[in-house]
Amino acid sequence: MVSILIAIIGLGVLVVLHEGGHFLAARLCGMRVERFSIGFGPTLLGFKRGGTTYQIAPIPLGGFVQITGLNPNEEFDHADPYVYPNRPRWMRLFTIVAGPLANYLTAFVIMLFVFIILGVPLPSKTERVGDVVPGSPAAAAGLQIGDVIARANGHDVSVDHTIAAEIKATAGAPVALELVRKGKPVSLLITPLQKEAGQYQIGVFLDHSELTKLSFPAAAKEALIYPYEKSKLILDGLYKMVTGKEKAELSGPIGITREIARAARRSIWDYFGIIAMLSVYLGLFNLLPLPALDGGRALILSIEGIIGRRINPRVEATVHTVGLVVLLGMMVIVSFKDIFGRG
Repeated sequence: MVSILIAIIGLGVLVVLHEGGHFLAARLCGMRVERFSIGFGPTLLGFKRGGTTYQIAPIPLGGFVQITGLNPNEEFDHADPYVYPNRPRWMRLFTIVAGPLANYLTAFVIMLFVFIILGVPLPSKTERVGDVVPGSPAAAAGLQIGDVIARANGHDVSVDHTIAAEIKATAGAPVALELVRKGKPVSLLITPLQKEAGQYQIGVFLDHSELTKLSFPAAAKEALIYPYEKSKLILDGLYKMVTGKEKAELSGPIGITREIARAARRSIWDYFGIIAMLSVYLGLFNLLPLPALDGGRALILSIEGIIGRRINPRVEATVHTVGLVVLLGMMVIVSFKDIFGRG
């Protein structure tokens, strides 16, 4: 339960920071901001200050900043110089991309903290348990995240002689493990589960790394590179899914919260690591040139700059509305699968 709460807080902070980017940019550019909402729907908790209503809403599928005039269908004073359509184009573009930029900045700050305070993973010779699969022989035997597997059936275990090799050699017979848990020796007996002919598993993911703290200059360099490298990785994965080279594996808020919670149970490094990764993903996804996303609005602004005139507001509103309905529909479907299809 604690890990779930920590996961919800982490995901909520990312939404707040993304919308906060839009909000701060809009205010810096002199735009009227009517509402800053975490979640969708009617106000559960809220207050008004400086002409803006700050609220928490009941539908936890993201958040939004309501900038006067951003939605072409809304009623507003078209003569007001401080509404979104009447601000210079570069200000409008800056306000739109400020949300994703806030996510990239968040990832940089998180990883800067992680590399300096916690360290960067470097190769290790040890076989450390990084995660335990629920319901597996490892879980039943009592293996825990962070356990170092020192010996198996009397044989030393390391990356040169792995636990996987020892399990294979025993052909499914019980394996006597000698562990180091928080500096103390622990002995367990575990019976592997046969997955395929000649293949046995105990249900653990191993972490072959040790954390090494970095100096501020080295940490700043690695943290600056981090969003770029993760963006390349995400785009490569999206390309492979779109082209059918890899199976599409999508998660909604429920599935994402579950993964964050698992990371929190593994270690503080894994928790901050997945939060930083999600921050990059949130920023990159919103930059995609799709209707209803920040990238779609930025694309329309760019087209208007090229053609030298405003696109019909009704057409723009229709495009974004359709895009929003499609995105929300996909999110509901994926969330349904997270609840009923993945356990």
